[in-house]
Amino acid sequence: MLLITAGFVTILAQTRLKGRIVDPDGQTLPGANILIKGSYDGASADTAGYYSFFTTLKGKQFIMASFIGFAIQEKEISLDGSELTMDFTLEEQNEQIGDVVITAGMFETADQKKSVTLQPLDIVTTPSAAGDIYGALTSLPGATMVGEDGRLFVRGGDGYESKTFIDGLLVKKPYSSTTPDLPTRGRFSPFMFSGTMFSTGGYSAEYGQALSSALILTTNAFPERTQTDLSIMTVGLGATQTFKSENAAVSVGFEYYNLQPYFSIARQKIDWERYPQSLAGTLIGRYRLKGDGILKVFSNFKSGSSALLYPEMNEPGSMQKISLNDLNNYTNINYSGSIGGGWMLRTGLSFTYDEEKMSFRAFDVDEYNTNLQGKIVLKNKLSKRFTVLFGSEEVFNRYHEKYAENATEFSSNCAFDDFNSALFAEAEIKPLQKLAVRAGVRGEYSSVIDKPAIAVRASTAWAFTNKIQASFAYGSFYQTPEETLLRFTHSLYFEKAEHFIGNIQYEANDRILRIEAYYKKYSGLVVYDADEYYNPALYSNDGDGYSQGFDIFFRDRRSIKNMDYWVSYSFLDAERYYRFYPEKVTPSFVAKHSFNVVAKKYVSRLNTQFGAIFTWASGRPYNDPNSEEFMGELTRDYRDLSLNISYLTSISKKSTIVYTSLSNVLGRDNIYGYRYYETPNQMGEYESIPVRPEAKRFFMVGVFITL
Repeated sequence: MLLITAGFVTILAQTRLKGRIVDPDGQTLPGANILIKGSYDGASADTAGYYSFFTTLKGKQFIMASFIGFAIQEKEISLDGSELTMDFTLEEQNEQIGDVVITAGMFETADQKKSVTLQPLDIVTTPSAAGDIYGALTSLPGATMVGEDGRLFVRGGDGYESKTFIDGLLVKKPYSSTTPDLPTRGRFSPFMFSGTMFSTGGYSAEYGQALSSALILTTNAFPERTQTDLSIMTVGLGATQTFKSENAAVSVGFEYYNLQPYFSIARQKIDWERYPQSLAGTLIGRYRLKGDGILKVFSNFKSGSSALLYPEMNEPGSMQKISLNDLNNYTNINYSGSIGGGWMLRTGLSFTYDEEKMSFRAFDVDEYNTNLQGKIVLKNKLSKRFTVLFGSEEVFNRYHEKYAENATEFSSNCAFDDFNSALFAEAEIKPLQKLAVRAGVRGEYSSVIDKPAIAVRASTAWAFTNKIQASFAYGSFYQTPEETLLRFTHSLYFEKAEHFIGNIQYEANDRILRIEAYYKKYSGLVVYDADEYYNPALYSNDGDGYSQGFDIFFRDRRSIKNMDYWVSYSFLDAERYYRFYPEKVTPSFVAKHSFNVVAKKYVSRLNTQFGAIFTWASGRPYNDPNSEEFMGELTRDYRDLSLNISYLTSISKKSTIVYTSLSNVLGRDNIYGYRYYETPNQMGEYESIPVRPEAKRFFMVGVFITL
């Protein structure tokens, strides 16, 4: 209570600025930026074009409103500690794309881009995502919805091939721990980030150890003001306290989730022995140093537990108890600022500790993973047409697994360390105003396999007009084999993928149309014998594969007043020979066709935003041991219609959002695949059980209050 009172005292000494930002036709400009010139005080407009923020500045100041594709507008204002209203009408500029920007394989969503794809508000209001970053990304082309897993599967790549980076630093364990056939979720709230770059291939030489995709998240700089945020949901509750001064800001928050109350209302197909519950805490610090330097500290802690009855696949009808206890911490400390001579420095450390203990009927597995990364990047825009970037990183990874059988005294301990060292350099040149070329090289060395690798990246873009441009990219990418494979042998090499990408993009009047084709070639994939997975002599890098296809993305924020919608379609053809596969086939996580329609409509007279998403995907392969063809069967098509409503109101004059969502409104019986028992029945056939969502529908109600 003392903290909340202190927040009120600070607010009373500030000036509150509010207003609305529209275009000449009265259309709202969601995400438009408002800023007091020469300061960091400002805000972004909401879906209705309204903004509001507090400032401690006094006297005459200039307030600026901007939106990409529109001319910046400045107005003089006198700040006197009272509440002031200032509206803006921005005029559209003739040029839309302006200077050519390389877009092959990239969906960049930083605030500075007009072709914003997903802002934090987009993520939490995408109905099927339920506030999960990775769930929202499946509505974009190139990503396949794998409902029983929850990780990010991109363009025919397995889930381990996609990596997450926060402020340029690796997140070793970005997903929550989970039990078999239950989807995982991302560990972080989308509101922690101001920008998202989702790369479906061809990304910068600065990033490595990802064969398919890099999700690059940028944390928020400074909060708008000192405030308290409370959330009460059907699945849990949370609170965050933020303190802000002129040059520093600190936020401390916690979240507690317990699904027992929800599961007592919404019947599940799972027999829970211990309902899932978790406790998470977050610390975010920002400090503005002399000059333009900013020091950021980000730390997230989470622990959880659950236990359920799961079919034991030895014989039909048998069940076993599976329990899970997990503990995770991710800490990121980074600095960015200029060091003279036009050079910008980014440097930092990231630390991940992950502990996962799973208990089955026959055995227990305890897995511990510690990861530490140090990185330094230097960048200089030597001229308007030439930019260079280079840097280095060192990643230390320690893996430890304990395995113990319950019926015998057999146990094993596996532990190893890996030092992954990398050097990278990249240059971008614009020989012509409408032509950009970028080339980079990355060298890596892994101590655990004692092998080096050199990756080459190149991309280019040409703007035909101010609205149309084409981009092309090539890249080679390497990844150290997963720890679960290195448990048995270190006599392996890097897995490799080569990307070939080309796209054409049209952007004008708050509309963007993008068509992209790609081809990926895999080599050096790890293979082994499924019956003797423990035999190191049967491991090799003889696997290979390919994926090819095209993506279409269209987004429109202009045609219908206060409505934003996008449509995406992906065609994917992929085969691979890897892991325990006996031959090259289409893997189980590939859907040949994926289609999404997302629509959000804000009704100003109701202060309410309505959202809907329809997802359709063709069936995915699965293996039926009763068939002679490996991976020769397909599941039924996946279909989902999900809805949500966000109502903006106030409780005791405090800003409040009441949020409700309902997934799979039509109750479609989606089946992700089948699990087959290891022992045939009396007829000599292997019986199966379908892999389904734990419930046909999921609903959530939440109240979010800002004090």
